[in-house]
Amino acid sequence: MADKRRQSTKQRGSIYTAAYEGDSFVQHFEKRGAREVIIMDATGKPLRSTVSQRRTFVYAAQLHPLAKMARNVVRDLDPANDVTFLRIRSETHEVHMSLNPEFMVVVIQKLKLRKR
Repeated sequence: MADKRRQSTKQRGSIYTAAYEGDSFVQHFEKRGAREVIIMDATGKPLRSTVSQRRTFVYAAQLHPLAKMARNVVRDLDPANDVTFLRIRSETHEVHMSLNPEFMVVVIQKLKLRKR
């Protein structure tokens, strides 16, 4: 049965494993072009992810300290402000981070390259 679900996932062109098949949260991001979705708690521990465990921990280890540094910079400039959203863009990917005192949602998109 599991092989059948994996086949149907591959046939649809989905980027996620069969474990997330039918998950409306994941489907919402998939429709908008998201490649990977990671949810972390306030300490940076991954709670849920659509990528491999190894890759999840790599992203968590790099993005959580970055978010803390960004929050500290903003608070140093104005203690009344706080970072709620962080967007990082490279030539090939875009990382969106929604920051909350209780959790952090990270969405990674692969950009469509335009021919010049």
